Amino acid sequence: MAVGADTDLMDQAWWSPGLIHPDGRAAFALWFTGGIFVNQAGERFVNESAPYDRLGREIIERMEGGSVSLPFWMIYDDAEGGVPPIKASNVPMVETEKYVEAGLWHTADTLEELAAKIGVPGEALAATVARFNKQAAEGVDEDFGRGDEAYDRAFSNGESPLAPIAQGPFHAAAFGISDLGTKGGLRTDTVGRVLTAAGTPIPGLYAAGNTMAAPSGTTYPGGGNPIGTSVLFSHLAALDMASR
Repeated sequence: MAVGADTDLMDQAWWSPGLIHPDGRAAFALWFTGGIFVNQAGERFVNESAPYDRLGREIIERMEGGSVSLPFWMIYDDAEGGVPPIKASNVPMVETEKYVEAGLWHTADTLEELAAKIGVPGEALAATVARFNKQAAEGVDEDFGRGDEAYDRAFSNGESPLAPIAQGPFHAAAFGISDLGTKGGLRTDTVGRVLTAAGTPIPGLYAAGNTMAAPSGTTYPGGGNPIGTSVLFSHLAALDMASR
């Protein structure tokens, strides 16, 4: 920037829902094999199996609109025990007791009792779960289309990701908003040359990967974007350097 480089997407990131850990961090979490997200009203508000960047953006939009406050909660049953049905977290989970002591994980015999522990209306939570279970049995999410896209089924071997919440005791885990990294960086051309605000390349200066403004902009075309842009634009930059 000191030599005139332009930047773009500095307010953007690869957003995601974040499991809240006992140290206070809401850290990137992926690969949900069950559970639903509910807001302060005890209601579902999103497709929990959507691509994490799209899911994170939806959460942020609802936070800005006031329909979701932090923390929001993952509600799940005891099919896999008390640990949330999350297979990938970039911060390792610690002992269950630490989450319970921090007020982040709760367990109860009934959904109404669970609702009281997390501060949401009991009748609403019970109704939300009942509606979700009905849709899980039918295999169609009429509310948010969970399972309609191929990505939604990526972590369920192509099967429906709608896992019923039926086996007590019932659990809740606190979530916030997180990210996998930023999208902002130096604006470049198609061979990785860094550009000025006027659109002219700065001689000898190149950028690739997370150093450059994400070529995908505000969209999420698929997994591996930072790796892909690192490999591709480093290669293109090297070819351009060699040609000069």
